[in-house]
Amino acid sequence: MKDVPKTKPTMDGDIPLAAECLHWYEHDLLWWVNWMRRHRRCEPIEAHVILATREDLWQALKEDPQGLTKQERKRLRELDALLKANAAKMVKVLGDDLVRWRRRHKIPRSHWWWFLDKLAEKTSATVRSPATRKTR
Repeated sequence: MKDVPKTKPTMDGDIPLAAECLHWYEHDLLWWVNWMRRHRRCEPIEAHVILATREDLWQALKEDPQGLTKQERKRLRELDALLKANAAKMVKVLGDDLVRWRRRHKIPRSHWWWFLDKLAEKTSATVRSPATRKTR
């Protein structure tokens, strides 16, 4: 990864380069996953920071679609998979805040990280589905 950025991106301010956003997304997500493994709980703001950082990364890539190297894009896919794998935990922490945030800011469905509740429901239904099916 490129040099470590000195400032952290925010949804309200100027959007840093995509590589900087990726750095912070990785930092925040890995910290959160490790924290949850040890403590099994956190404040909603800690989870929200991850989603806001992912949003900043999306914005940076929108402004510069070539803003990440091939290796960085691979890392982004890995981090997104990790976020999706932890969707249920994230939803548990965020609760109704996730839905309120989506509605207030009119988040498009293409920004899947704001729809982790839907992903968690779908994953849960898929996992339950074979066990609850009746055999003939």
